Amino acid sequence: MPAAEAILRRVGALLRGAGPLVAALWVMLAAMANAQSGDPEAPPLLERLTPEVLAVVFPGASRVEMVQDDGPVSAAAFRGDELAGYVFSTLDVLRAPGYSSTPFDVVAGVTLDGRLTGSVVLFHREPYLINDQRRTAQLVMFLGGLEGTEARLGVEGRLPPGFVAGATISARAMRNAVQEGARMVLRFRTEEIVVTEPTIDMINFRPMSPLDLVAEGGLARARVTNADLAAAMQRAGLGDHLPEVPAIGGPDALYADVVFGYANPPKVGRNGVGLEPYDQLVNGTPEGTMAVYVGTLGGVYDHRGTRFNNLSAGFALERVRVLQDGQVYEFTKADMLPARGRIADLLLLPRNGGFDPMAPWQAELRATARLPDGRLDPFVLAELTYRLPPSMILMPEPEPAPVWLEPWVEGRTDIIILCAALAVLTLILAFQDAISRRRRLHRYVRNGFLLFTLVWIGWTASAQLSIVNLINYLKAPFEDLGLAFYLAEPLIVILSIYTAVSLVLLGRGVFCGWLCPFGALQELLARVAHALRLPQWNPKEQLQRRLWSVKYVALGTILALVVFAPEAGHVAQEVEPFKTAITAMFARGLTYVIYAVILLLIGLFTERAFCRFLCPLGAALAILDRLHLVEMLKRRPECGNPCHLCERSCPVRAIERSGRIVMAECFQCLDCQVEYHDDRRCPPLAQIRKRKARETMQPAGTAGGLTLPAGLPA
Repeated sequence: MPAAEAILRRVGALLRGAGPLVAALWVMLAAMANAQSGDPEAPPLLERLTPEVLAVVFPGASRVEMVQDDGPVSAAAFRGDELAGYVFSTLDVLRAPGYSSTPFDVVAGVTLDGRLTGSVVLFHREPYLINDQRRTAQLVMFLGGLEGTEARLGVEGRLPPGFVAGATISARAMRNAVQEGARMVLRFRTEEIVVTEPTIDMINFRPMSPLDLVAEGGLARARVTNADLAAAMQRAGLGDHLPEVPAIGGPDALYADVVFGYANPPKVGRNGVGLEPYDQLVNGTPEGTMAVYVGTLGGVYDHRGTRFNNLSAGFALERVRVLQDGQVYEFTKADMLPARGRIADLLLLPRNGGFDPMAPWQAELRATARLPDGRLDPFVLAELTYRLPPSMILMPEPEPAPVWLEPWVEGRTDIIILCAALAVLTLILAFQDAISRRRRLHRYVRNGFLLFTLVWIGWTASAQLSIVNLINYLKAPFEDLGLAFYLAEPLIVILSIYTAVSLVLLGRGVFCGWLCPFGALQELLARVAHALRLPQWNPKEQLQRRLWSVKYVALGTILALVVFAPEAGHVAQEVEPFKTAITAMFARGLTYVIYAVILLLIGLFTERAFCRFLCPLGAALAILDRLHLVEMLKRRPECGNPCHLCERSCPVRAIERSGRIVMAECFQCLDCQVEYHDDRRCPPLAQIRKRKARETMQPAGTAGGLTLPAGLPA
């Protein structure tokens, strides 16, 4: 297939030509990573804890003093003479990087019970927060929303990271660092129990009444009235007989009120029988011994009966049985650890009896009916299903979801919208020939998509690609930031992938011409300028080539400064007005706003002046434009000689006088293709149209306007 072979040859040539460029860029990025590999130095924690900082990170703390141990660096916070919690710095404990890959310094406080008390950002190099008072204020509010929340990864504050619009990666990274740092500090210095699988809570205790435990689920309660007794006997076919223990009172009178529960957790066992019997269970029985708690709260019928003291009856507690998975557990007096002063017992389960305290089990309260011949016939008075409540089970901390997953879940609606828009753009590019044949349709499609790019991609979703994204993506492998760094900003990731693919296939113009919000803003303002008939200035071809080189100088300057003077590099990146005009929507310092407005005013008289002559991201894409494989913009032999229509109609003058399109400077606006297909404006097509019109108007049987005799050839 000749076409396929031609493409393969072109790919090989392009890769050979781009090899030195890629190698040079890689060396520069390695140097950039090495230049910034040193973490920022900070004074000792106590020097950073000024009274103003302490008042925010740990309100009410009267003093702090450094903790002298081998654990994470932190200071103990006191209220009076009582230890209240700890203060720590994410820079000291984690050295967690933000979007800039430079570790930030957030000082935060945590109480002994694991609640965050406050946090203050002391240092960062986050590109979308530097010199941005609006976003900085939003970050302060976002971190303030963590106050009082549990110090654990995955716990949301009162505000989502998206509240810091345009800097969600930085906000999320700082929140996660505060939560993770607090856990590290607490785990080292408190008796927090860390389990790797569900474990019975044998530590936590507080005094609770039986009714409190019933409400929490620690006890299951069987409350039986006289009417319930009669119904149970009826179900057992004993309705004509009398119970061994007679009922007293009417149908609603209480016959039995018994509670059951798993006794080993101190909340159940110790509250149920008191300290001494419970201590005997925990410390006076072989390791692994388990027990069931049974207590009678009221009624005329208790769970013990009289036979547990009767030798002839085998000291059996025949009124209580426990069942689990077909296994029946019955008890005698020897299995009892009784409470003093109340009808409550711990009933020891047989060791190695297969009882699983984590699984549900059933408790039966049994009664007997006296038959006419004096025999006793047992029946089930009440049956309960019991399961140990979650509050008495220590669970391992859930593995937090991958850091990158949260923004993808939160932003799924935006992701769907962006993917749909990119699908539409793909169709526009695929069917550009059909669209370009209809001038009005092209104008509506073009202006409509630019408006969407500006309003939704730029101002609503804050998904403006910039040189900052490019630099950070390329630096990430050298910083060992991992896949999570690349995936942390879904819309930027999707746009970056689409831009990279379209760059290789079609060239720079797909992003710069259709997906750049600031470029869209310039072009839409240019439409207004044309409508107002403002004078337009475009440099001559030779001057324009010199002006094109300015953006490459801007790109090289930024890269050099980022390597050798990072602070100056952050300032140099402000040559892009994207942060001011798009993500911050002009809510920045006056200097930045004036700069952005000047660029837009220049664009009224020279369309897309910034994109053409100054944009460092555009320069990077233009350098890589040489990789593009497909030429979709059509040309004719007459283009450039003698026809210059497309050259004059190109709004950014990306067509040379020779008729060749300079794809590295083309924004794929398709204006030249509209002219290419217009048979009323394109001279070659106009000539063909006129010739066909003359032929159509020529009467049949005529030649040169003279009537020929019938039968003679014309």
